[in-house]
Order: sequence, then structure tokens, then C-alpha cells
Amino acid sequence: MISKKQKKIFKQRQLGAVLGLTLASLFATTLVARPQPARDNRPVDPDSLKRYSSLEQAKSQQRYVPGEVIVKYKPGLTDNAQVARTNGLGLQSSLQISRLKAVKARILTGETVEEAVERLRKDPMVEYAEPNYLYQKFAPAPNDTHWGKLWGLENTGQFLSSPSYTTNNPGTSGKDIDILNAWDVTSDCSATTVAVIDTGVNYSHEDLSANMWDGTGCVDENGTTVSGGCPNHGWDYVDDDNDPTDEEGHGSHVAATIGAVGNNNKGISGVCQTADIMAVRVIGHEGAALDDIAQGIQFAVRNGAKVINLSLGGGSTSSLMEDAIDYAESNDVVVIIAAGNSNLDLASNNIYPCELTNSNILCVAALDQDFERASFSNYDTSSQSSRSVDLGAPGTNIMSAYGNETVLSGSGAYTSWLTAGTGAAANWLSSTCGDGAESQEMLTVPDCTLYEVVFDDGSTVTTMPSSTDRRTYRNFSISSSATHVSLFHTVFAYGEDRFTAPYCWDYTRAAYSDSMGDPISGGTFLQLPDYNRGQYTTHFCEDEDTPFLASSSHYLEDCVGSTNCTVGYQVYSDSYSNHPGAFVTDITLTTWAPSNTAYSYLDGTSMAAPHVAGLAALLRAYNPDYSAADTIQKIIDGGESSTDISSTTKYGVSINADNSMRDLDQVTGVTATLQ
Repeated sequence: MISKKQKKIFKQRQLGAVLGLTLASLFATTLVARPQPARDNRPVDPDSLKRYSSLEQAKSQQRYVPGEVIVKYKPGLTDNAQVARTNGLGLQSSLQISRLKAVKARILTGETVEEAVERLRKDPMVEYAEPNYLYQKFAPAPNDTHWGKLWGLENTGQFLSSPSYTTNNPGTSGKDIDILNAWDVTSDCSATTVAVIDTGVNYSHEDLSANMWDGTGCVDENGTTVSGGCPNHGWDYVDDDNDPTDEEGHGSHVAATIGAVGNNNKGISGVCQTADIMAVRVIGHEGAALDDIAQGIQFAVRNGAKVINLSLGGGSTSSLMEDAIDYAESNDVVVIIAAGNSNLDLASNNIYPCELTNSNILCVAALDQDFERASFSNYDTSSQSSRSVDLGAPGTNIMSAYGNETVLSGSGAYTSWLTAGTGAAANWLSSTCGDGAESQEMLTVPDCTLYEVVFDDGSTVTTMPSSTDRRTYRNFSISSSATHVSLFHTVFAYGEDRFTAPYCWDYTRAAYSDSMGDPISGGTFLQLPDYNRGQYTTHFCEDEDTPFLASSSHYLEDCVGSTNCTVGYQVYSDSYSNHPGAFVTDITLTTWAPSNTAYSYLDGTSMAAPHVAGLAALLRAYNPDYSAADTIQKIIDGGESSTDISSTTKYGVSINADNSMRDLDQVTGVTATLQ
């Protein structure tokens, strides 16, 4: 039996300027040459250093003008005497704050600010000495209409109504990436192109259109100029054209988490409020082909992307994938990768490209609103240095740009399903089978005994009568504007097997059509994974007494553009022997239509990765000299210890944008002008 959480996981798989502040030289005084005092060789008191360079007041983010100090003298010195004494202490007085009896001065001795402050405090005429702190305006919360739902950016302990993930909702105030304080430094990533290699991007969305990459003069994956350029902000490697529009929503959700337009009175804000998003479509309705992914990476690199988001993965390693990531690495591109949503320990399981060892990648786990690892997120308990999953980021109940998704459940005790066929002595039933915690709504034939024997300690099972062909089906009304129609279901079947294809004497089948009648007659049969035989099949039966069981999803291509989509199941038994029948549960039909104004919650490591990609873009845009390695190190160094992932990720941290941004090297030679 597949859980509701697993269904949610499936849905996610478908996939100046330093601070705008310029400080300029005030009333410079002539320097009188004096012997510089000897350096104080005693170690600086750590507590004193903490007071001036640690992160304590104002969310521990004080900063000061490099090379400058403020000195206040004890009473008794005239203004001229203060200037003279200041110059005699190896400083250059640049401003007297006469009313407060303080002097601003530049350090001429080669000392650090901390060292100079420590030395000056020991002068008997000095009342206090301190750095020339910079006080910045606090970035207010943006006016985006869904800002209060973006707990990953600002967690106030808010309760999210109609969440997609219920654990730790509400969460804990402060368990977020601390973006507001980072935005005191910059919120503009437009100098760094970020490639979203995914299902495409709805580049017309109200929160994305202004932040899309200009594809004029683009080149293909081989570096050849593309005739006509890339007017739609990227490339589509699924359909091999220049229109990477999103037909499923996943890529748009990722893109907006990275760079939705901020402060526009609409929707949400991305980690970057101003951005340069390149759309590269490599994931189609049935998944992503390896060659498309590799070409998409090459395209992104060739066209100047410095950050790539890969919210995708699979269980097989590939030399082609490795080559593509190597190519990105050799061109100094940061690649952020989702860890995967199967709750797997990568110490004994494989997910790629997460497990590649390139120096330019980070693999990201999903955290909930209390910064605990999300129940679905992959992790790694290998020895610390060998772990593939690096760190964590918000990945549950992530609100972002999406589309109009409609989830049509086939449940409700399945009472609206019709039946047809021959052999009515055994018919499909809509029933709740099992007791207590094991009870489950389902379609079953001939009765609940098969489910109860397998899952609820039943002792007898009813077999199908011979020469039976029973069908059940239901028509769903859908929007003709839907670009993606998918079915999720769990099928359990027990029919007599045979040793040659189609391997079943008695079997169950599933089919669909865009008309309203029985889809078993004239519809399209669905291929489900047969884990017993290691293949896909349209006929479901046992294999040497092992029942058929598959929980799977299907793209219903024939229903796209139609107002009807009908799903049906058949159980067939011949005249020879009798076997138990089948049951089907967790039936969900989902449609998705593009919208320029729609938003939705999604869960997944796919939602966690773009938080990190956005931070990488912030860092590289603010400091263009940063290499990929520099950027990754700043993300790691700025992370906050997160107990819940300390033993399951390499670095044991959740990202913190403010810490990473404030850890940048200070800009020197800063001056100010009095206004």
C-alpha cells in the first residue's frame, strides 16, 4: 500500500556596491610625522574581539568601516589637543565630533581595527575607542502578497493553512535562511545568470517575466550561434526548439524560488529579488533523457550561466553525466543538485548526480519548518568525508509560482465507478477493506479477502470464478487547457502466471481514453512496472506465487486537450483454474494547466535545491571575483549547525544567507561625504 505521503512525493517527481553606501573623506588634517608607537605584542582579548567583530548586536551583523576608528578622550583636552594626541597615536584625524568630544581617525600603523582599538583603550587619556561601525537600514519584509507563506525565507512560526506537508506546521521562529538580513547587503542577482535545467519555465508568469534571461545572440550546446537566437529565454531539449515553456509546473516552481520578482505587490519573492533566469527544458512528461540533460548543461555553460540548478536525479551513474558536470566544473560553474525524495540512505543506495564528487557541486537535503529532515528526503550515513548529501535547506510547504493544478481523486469509497463485462457473479466493488489502521478505500474484485489476507491478518481468500471478464471505469471531466494529465494508482493483482509472454493466463489490465465509454474497449492500455519479472507489462499477474504490486504514474497523452478522461480496469480469468482477483487503490488523476498568476505549495528536495542556487547567485553577483569553489565554501561556512542532519549530511548545516553574505571580504578604501 502506498501512503498519501508517497503520492505527494510522486507529484513532486513529475516532474554596491557594498550597501549602496559610499563613504568619502571628510576634513583631512595634515599628518605630522611622528614616531609610531611600538606594537603591543600581547594577544588580543577574545572577548574584546567578540565585541567588535562577532555577530551579536543587530542579529550579530555589525560591520565597520575598514581602517577607521572612533576615539573619545576624557574631559580636559581642547579640540586642538585632541587632534594632536590622535596624530601622535599613529592615526590621522579626519573628523572631529566636537559636541561628543570624539574623533574619527584613520589607522596609519598597519594594525587591524581590532588591534588599534585594543591599543587605544590603554591610553590614559582615552575614555573609549571602537571601530567606526556601519549601521544599515534593516530590509523590511517585501510587499509580495504571499510573503507570509514563505517560511523558508522568514519563519515567524506561522501556521500554513492547507499545507502539503503537515509535520512541524507551524514550525519554529527563526528556522529560515535569514534572507532579510542578507538583503541588507544585496537582493540583486541579475549580474549572475542562473540556469534552471528542469521541465522548462513559464516565462510569462507575473513573478518571473521581468527576471528572465535575454537569449539574444545565444549559442547551442556546441557553441554555434543559433539562428534567430533564443527569444523565449532558453532552449527546449525535449522538443528540440527554442520554446522551453513549462508544461508541468515543476521548473517554474524552482525558478521562482530562485528569482521571483520581489517587492512587486504580487505573489512571492525569490531568494534573488532581481535575477537572470535561463530556462532549459530537459524533463518531458515521461522524465528526462540523459542526453538532454547533458546538452542542457552544455547549453547553460556555453551561454554564460554561473549557477545551475538540477532538481532531478536517478539511480544509475553515467559517464555522460559526469562529463557534463566536469565541463561545468572546468568553466567555473556552480551546480546545485537535489538529493532525492525516496527517504534513502545513500550509504547503501545510489542517486546521481548527487553522488558525483566534483568540487563545484552541492547536494541538498530537504528540511521542514522546524529544520528537521523531511521524512521523504534522502540522506547519507557514510563516514563524514564520504557523504554525498552536503547540507539542508527549506523543502516542505514551499510556496512558489506554479499553475492551475487539479487533483481528481477516484476515491470517496469509489462509489461513482461504473461496471461492465461478462461473468457478473464476481464484480468490482467499491469498498473499505481492512480494520482500523489497516483500512483502505479501494476498488476490489471479487471482495476484500485478498487485501485482508495480505495486509490485515485475514485467513481465507475468495477466488475468481472461471470465464470472467469484469471491468470498472470512471470518466473525469477535465480542462481542455491542461498541458499535463497524469494518473497515479496502486494495483495489486493475483492471476495465474505462465512462462511465456504475456506471462499471464489470468490477469488484470488498466486502460484510459479521452471518450466517456469503457476504455478497455478501444482505449490505450497502460504499461506498469512488473518488479517480479523486471519489465513493463500491460498484463498483471503473480509470478511463482508472488503477487503483482505496482504503485506507478502515467502521462495520459490522449487526454491532453480533451474535456474528458476515462480510466478503467479489467480482471480476466479463463476457464481453466481459479485464482484470487485484484484490487486498485490510491487512484488520483491530476491535471496541470499553465497560469501566469497561480502559486502552490510543493514539497521536495527539488524545492530545497533552489534556495541554495539562489544564495549561490547572490554571492557571485555581489562578488564577481568569486570562483565556484569560493562560492560553495561561503555557503558551507555560513551554514548554521542543524542537529537533525548532523550525522546524515556532510557538513551538518542548514544554509544561512545572511551569514554567507556577511562573511564576504570587506571592501577597502571606503569614504563618506557629509550631506
